[in-house]
Amino acid sequence: MSQRKMRGQRGLAKATLRLLESAAEITRAHGPITVRGVAYKLFVAGEIPSMAKSNTNKVGHILVQGRERGIVEWQNIVDETRSFERPAMWDNLADFSASVARWYRRDIWASMPYNVQVWSEKATVGGVIRPVTEHYGVPFLAVHGFGSATALHDTAAASAADRRHLVILYVGDCDPSGRFMSDVDLPGRLQRYGGEAIISRIALVGADLPELPSFKAKPSDTRYKWYRARFGDDAYELDALDPGILRDRVQSAIEAYIDQDMWERMQIVESAELATVKRVAHALRADSSFPGSPQKNQGCRVSSSISCSPAGEHLAITGNRLYT
Repeated sequence: MSQRKMRGQRGLAKATLRLLESAAEITRAHGPITVRGVAYKLFVAGEIPSMAKSNTNKVGHILVQGRERGIVEWQNIVDETRSFERPAMWDNLADFSASVARWYRRDIWASMPYNVQVWSEKATVGGVIRPVTEHYGVPFLAVHGFGSATALHDTAAASAADRRHLVILYVGDCDPSGRFMSDVDLPGRLQRYGGEAIISRIALVGADLPELPSFKAKPSDTRYKWYRARFGDDAYELDALDPGILRDRVQSAIEAYIDQDMWERMQIVESAELATVKRVAHALRADSSFPGSPQKNQGCRVSSSISCSPAGEHLAITGNRLYT
């Protein structure tokens, strides 16, 4: 046991320490994962008695302790409920150009026949599947219950104007609200607003359910009778599904809509464009005529061009000295 871990464990009761060690192991094996996802795995392992709020709150508390004490890695716990918003700003044009060089990415999906998106009623899912959606450049939308009419109307309008087919990969709970949302509400409203979309629920699906803990669907839910007639009394939470299985599921579903030959050609184009952007950024940072640049080189002029033959596209970037 490392000295760091021993220091982090001081002052904890034995029962709390055992629970924390189990939770930490879960985050190492399955992260990024939600607090509720950790609680589900502890529940299945018999380390907490139920998924009652008092128990999930306890798990959340010990995970905070674990992160503060260095036992649990911060990046392994997903919390999409709070975000810090700040406009993008830079110290100077040279810093901006360096950011562009780091973050430039071609929208390869613009060349695909499909516009693929991932939707869920749960914002926390975004953090769990982010390694996959970021890798493939696929947007994620948390519809937060029964989604905003404005957001759905905008999606419908965009789909009608787009030559590509809109594909919505839906991940959500198997309960009265979650199933009604993906099966009835979203398809119906998108159609009513003039949009077209292929909506594919990829999780939770029937094959997932036998391995997951269940709870009784709430009769107070206005969709309860609709749900019970189709799926029975038992309900299931997406958080109970292993995060690795969910990420693999999302990846496979995305790849099914990719034209691999076109994707590879566009990656060649992207690499060529990125090399040009990096050369321009380097030249700008070397030009002291831009405020904040490190060197003196009055009269610098940047000019760069490249031809990307695989897709028959051409890129020309020219940067002129702004200050004398």
